[in-house]
Parts: sequence; C-alpha cells; structure tokens
Amino acid sequence: MPFPKPQRDAIFLGRPQRFLAKMAFRNGTETVAYCANPGSFNGCLETGSDALLWDSQDPERKRRYTWRAIKLDGVWIGTDTHLANRLVEQLLRQRLLPPLKAYEISKCEPLVRPGLRVDFLLTGPQGTCFLEVKSATVVENGLARFPDSITPRGLRHLQGLTRMAKAGHRTVLLFVVQRGDADTFAVSSHYPAFNKAFKKALAAGVEIIACAVEVSPEGFCKPRLLPVL
Repeated sequence: MPFPKPQRDAIFLGRPQRFLAKMAFRNGTETVAYCANPGSFNGCLETGSDALLWDSQDPERKRRYTWRAIKLDGVWIGTDTHLANRLVEQLLRQRLLPPLKAYEISKCEPLVRPGLRVDFLLTGPQGTCFLEVKSATVVENGLARFPDSITPRGLRHLQGLTRMAKAGHRTVLLFVVQRGDADTFAVSSHYPAFNKAFKKALAAGVEIIACAVEVSPEGFCKPRLLPVL
C-alpha cells in the first residue's frame, strides 16, 4: 500500500510532546508535524534520523504536515497509527491475512456497546467476527512488543473483546508491526494492567494475530505473520 501523496523528506529533531514532532527540511527550514501515535517509541527516536512527512497542502490546517516514518539503523519504522487501519483494510480485501481470508468487511468502526467501537465487523461462512487493530513500533533483537506505554484506550478495547468472546462471538486482536525487522511478537510485561487483561482475553477465547510489514519511502510491503509468544 503506497503512502498518500505528496510527501516530504525531513530530518527528525525531537518530540516536544507525544502528538508533535520537530522536523527540519533539507533547505534548513523547520516545522512541527503532527504525530498520530501517542506511544513512547522507546528506542526508535534518534535526533538527525531521516523522516518522511505527509504534506496536507492546507495552509489553514493547524499542523500542515503529518509524520509518516523514521529511519533507524537502516530500517524504516512507520509512525502513523491511522495508516494501520487503512493497511489492514487493504489486506482483508486482497485476502492477504490467511487467518481471516474467508471474511468480507461488513462495517468499519461498528459500535459494539455504548462508548466502545472496534475497527472492523467481518462476515464469512462461519458467521461474524469482530476485529480490533493495534499498531506496534518497538522491536528489540527481533522481538516486537505492545504496548510501549500505558494505553487506557487499548485496555478498554481488550476488555470489550473479552466480554464479546465470553458471549460467544469470534473476536480477533491484530497487531501490525510497522517495520520489517521483527521475527516474533509478545505483549509487554511492563504494563501490568494490560498484561493481566491480555491473559484474561486469551482465556476467554480472544484470538491473537501479529504481522510485520516492511516500510519503505514508498509505503507498506506485503505482511509476514509472526509467532506470538
């Protein structure tokens, strides 16, 4: 899936807060781009690294540019969680996710209970399936982890999927690792509340899928399924 155009090459300078990233263009001018990822990016950010920005070309937009990716040690890392859902939509339509290839997209962001939406409602020969997508960026020695920071929203989604699984629905949590150097996936043990909820979700029957997608300046490549530890 190609990145939306147009885009600009930039150099990463810093992250003054979780939704902002300071960037410099090749001509020396600087800008503050929108960061559509509240995670910590632990170990992924190095001042002076190459970066990619999407240019909205809207001078009235509060943040004209959106941060798409950063290059670290020769590996491009996707930084826009919003693109993960677009990517998964393409993978589902092209049947490139083997565990879900029998399903069609019935609805995006369905309301499953008051105050809680999941990313996709799927339908297939075996009935319906509720699918939630999470984007991961941190990889250490080939092991991708999620979450990389406290995520109350992610915890609510996990608890909601658990309730739906207990009620007899097929529910799937899909982790998309936006980089190509991951070999395996595991839920981080650094955030006890999410880790505890994850174990309850597994016990209730929530299915876990993880895949890695290599990122390039042009966009996302085909996915690779990862073993989940």
